[in-house]
Amino acid sequence: MARNMRGKKKHSTRKERIVLKTAQDVARNPSEDEEFSYHLSRFLETVAINENVIPFRRKIMFSFERAMTTIIKAMWGNRRVYVFGSQIEGTTTMKLMSDTDYLHRVDMFRLFLDSEIPPLQPHNQQVFLKMSTSGCASQFCVLTILDPSTLAMRFQKLDPTRDPVDIVNFFLKDWTTINGMIPHTIMFHNKNITNQHPVILQQAKIHGPAESIRNIDNVYACYCKSLPKQCKFVFKRPRPGHWPSEKTLKKAKKYGVFIVPQGPPKSTNICTYDYFEYQWRISTNLTERLFMFSLDTVHLKAFVLTKMIKRSYLPQNIKTG
Repeated sequence: MARNMRGKKKHSTRKERIVLKTAQDVARNPSEDEEFSYHLSRFLETVAINENVIPFRRKIMFSFERAMTTIIKAMWGNRRVYVFGSQIEGTTTMKLMSDTDYLHRVDMFRLFLDSEIPPLQPHNQQVFLKMSTSGCASQFCVLTILDPSTLAMRFQKLDPTRDPVDIVNFFLKDWTTINGMIPHTIMFHNKNITNQHPVILQQAKIHGPAESIRNIDNVYACYCKSLPKQCKFVFKRPRPGHWPSEKTLKKAKKYGVFIVPQGPPKSTNICTYDYFEYQWRISTNLTERLFMFSLDTVHLKAFVLTKMIKRSYLPQNIKTG
């Protein structure tokens, strides 16, 4: 009996042999893995993912934000420009050829949640819109003007030659016919895309809420200082590795949301009339950019490496976000 037991101990399963062999290979070649990791890290530093270039690129892009905002305001447009995406995050290289994403915040709209008390009208250059998520798809909302008939009377004395073009064009339409609901198509009524040279127009296209010309994407959006309930889950979710930090989350709570002109997919709704053109998408670009800025260089290298692998091995027509 004892002999049989000793015999059984001598034999191991195929699975155990594979695990043992793998462990031995790892134990024998730790220096090779470390060397590969070292050279990969140095390579990523060479292609601009390092502690010196990333802050410099972000500083340059913030300068672009201020310069473009100043130019637009000088041309009598009440807007502010933001740069989002990999160009300002520092998560791209020359070979990746990433687009530059500009978001134009149209300041003639001032939004508040339907759970809040309507604010007072400060001047005739702003329109107050109530933002409601009731009955909308997830991450979408409806914008409504309060008392559009009375508001339109206040703007009858607008001067097209002196007042901002955004507010003048907005009141060329009678908003009383649709109960004050604002369609997201309003952002494309006066597209800057039409003012471009005909050769450039051949390369222009609309993709979601963005107007794309070559490697530049422009999105026009409203801004709401208050966070809707559905955007607060990030402050309650688990934080593996204590990321984002408490300091980052505290700063993120001060940011609002952008409302961009894109409705939910029509094919996902079975209603006969679902107000598709009157639903706007809620975007947390400022919070997302803050989270990307809080990543250290090691995480940014891993992020860029993933983008390189995706670009090299996945077909270009696959949308991976």
